[in-house]
Amino acid sequence: MHEEISRGFFCSELSAESGEKMFGTAPRVDLWLLLEYRGHWDENALPSVRIPEDVRDHLFKSLASIPNSRIQLIKRHSYKNPDDPLRLYVVVSKELEPKLYEFSFFDYRDLLWFDIHKLISQDRYLRKSPVLLVCTHGTYDRCCGKFGIPVYLEALKNEIDYITWQCSHVGGHRFAPNLLCFPHGIYYGRVGKGEVINLISDYRSGVLNLEKYRGRCCFNPEVQAAEYFLRVNTGMVSISEIRFNKVSEVEKDTWLVEFFVEAEDRTYSVCVKKESGALFGYMSCGDKTRSPIVQYKLVDFKRL
Repeated sequence: MHEEISRGFFCSELSAESGEKMFGTAPRVDLWLLLEYRGHWDENALPSVRIPEDVRDHLFKSLASIPNSRIQLIKRHSYKNPDDPLRLYVVVSKELEPKLYEFSFFDYRDLLWFDIHKLISQDRYLRKSPVLLVCTHGTYDRCCGKFGIPVYLEALKNEIDYITWQCSHVGGHRFAPNLLCFPHGIYYGRVGKGEVINLISDYRSGVLNLEKYRGRCCFNPEVQAAEYFLRVNTGMVSISEIRFNKVSEVEKDTWLVEFFVEAEDRTYSVCVKKESGALFGYMSCGDKTRSPIVQYKLVDFKRL
C-alpha cells in the first residue's frame, strides 16, 4: 500500500476493490439548504467563498435550532445568462411526503431577510420536479473531481424534468461519484457515467437501485442498513413501499428495526449489527494510514 500512496492512489478505487459495502453510509440530514455559488470553492467550501460574513452568520443561525440540518453549495457547469437570479433550495427530506422549496434572489444580502420556517410554510415556493446533486468537490478529495465531473456532465446533457447541480462535499468521497436525489434525500455511490441516466430514470419512477444505494438521509445508519436488508430480502424497490416504524438497541451495536408494509398490512423485523473493524481502508485520497471501517451485518429477519 505504501507504493500506492507514493504514486497517488484514489480512495474510491481502493474502497471498491476491498469489497466495502455502501449501505448504511448516508449522513443523517433532515433539512438541507442548497445555496448557489457560481465561483470557485476551496477545500473548506463555505468559508472560502465571497458571501458576506453577516449573510453566512444569518444562515448558520437559522439552522442552529434545526437538528440534523446542513448547508450545501451548488453550481452549474456554465451559465447562458450570468444575470439570471441565484437559487436557494430548502429540502425537508423526511421519510413521508418530503418537500423541496425553491427560492430565487439576485444578491446574497437578500438572504438577510430569509426565514426558513416562513418559507416552508408557503406552498407557493414548492418545487415539484427533482433536484439532483453530483459531488464534484475536487479540492476536498480528488476522487470527487476526477470521477464526479463526467457523471455530472452526463446527467446535465440529458435533463428532462429535473435539474442537476454540482455540489460541495457530501460525505463519503471514497464512494465517488456520489449522486443525491431530492426531495427524498437518496444517496447513491460509485455511480458510473453510463449508469447515471438509468438511476435518474428509476428515481423519477419512484424506484431504488439497491446496488448503488447508500441510504436515505432521513434515517440513522443502522436504520439505513436494516432498510437495505429488508429490500434485498423481499425485492421491494419502490421508494414508498415500506415505512419505518421503530428502532431499539437490543445490545451494544445491535439494533432491532421494524418496518410496516401497507400493501401487505404486515410488519417486518430486521436485526442488524454494527461491525466497527470489519475492514480497514483509506477514508480519503490524502490519508497516509488506514482506518477501521464500519460495516453492518444482518442478524435476523422476520415477517411478524
